Amino acid sequence: MRDPKWSRRAEPLNDVLPATFRWVDGFPDAVRPVALLQHFPRIANVLARTWADSARLHRQLESLLVDHRRGRQGFPPEVYNELLTLRELAEGRYPAAGAVSGD
Repeated sequence: MRDPKWSRRAEPLNDVLPATFRWVDGFPDAVRPVALLQHFPRIANVLARTWADSARLHRQLESLLVDHRRGRQGFPPEVYNELLTLRELAEGRYPAAGAVSGD
């Protein structure tokens, strides 16, 4: 018989990774996703990891910003606004877009 702990999914990493801190430090102070780091570190880790891959990043951000599963609570307003700003930065529509680099 299989050990039941092998059939369970691993708990997602809910700690901010060092690379994610470096990614956030690359943003101007006014647009740093601080609330995202505090409330959803796992999502911040994913976005930091995909920041340099524009197609993958676009899919990630759209899946976060557009509710495809009805009845979800959604993000707190400050986190949602940070996600919108990140999308604008990634798409080059934000004035400070040139100041952010991928890690």
